[in-house]
Amino acid sequence: MKETYGGISKGSYSVIVADPPWFLKKVVRKCRPNQTAALDYPTMSLEEIKFLPVQTLAAENSCLFLWTIQKYIEPSFEIMRQWGFKYQRLLTWDKGNGMSLFGFHHRTEFVLFGYRGKLEMYPRRPTFPTLISSRSGRHSAKPDEFYRLAEAFGESRIDLFARKKREGWAAWGNEVESDVVLVDNEFRRAA
Repeated sequence: MKETYGGISKGSYSVIVADPPWFLKKVVRKCRPNQTAALDYPTMSLEEIKFLPVQTLAAENSCLFLWTIQKYIEPSFEIMRQWGFKYQRLLTWDKGNGMSLFGFHHRTEFVLFGYRGKLEMYPRRPTFPTLISSRSGRHSAKPDEFYRLAEAFGESRIDLFARKKREGWAAWGNEVESDVVLVDNEFRRAA
């Protein structure tokens, strides 16, 4: 019998996508004087992200797609380990647009792919590219192409910090009707 945490079986999800709200100091640039200094969502500290009980959601054999940005690539490895996953691969999303900072054109975001247990890679799964090229839309929204690829890794899926509900996915976030809630540092099924 599976151990339960607030009505959620420990190990419920074989695919976990997490897009943490990394703390960013937004810079107002002279070339965009009408740009606001605040992000349109609350952010979290590295410690808050690191100690989320994500491991309690993960099935014995599961994978994690952890979205990150340039500034947080290094701490993302530590977060992945804390959540109980082994790093396997870095994926890159080329958004086709972005801003220039210090002579670098920032138009990419990254996904650390990790796993726990064993993953059956073939023949069930299609080839998963390490580069996804897709124009960005709403701030922080991830490309639909990414989610279609991630779905091949399992039937039981959850999107943490979700910006919208997706068919076939459970969700947790402050912009969606969440399927799970975080109470006393444990995930529970939403009422």
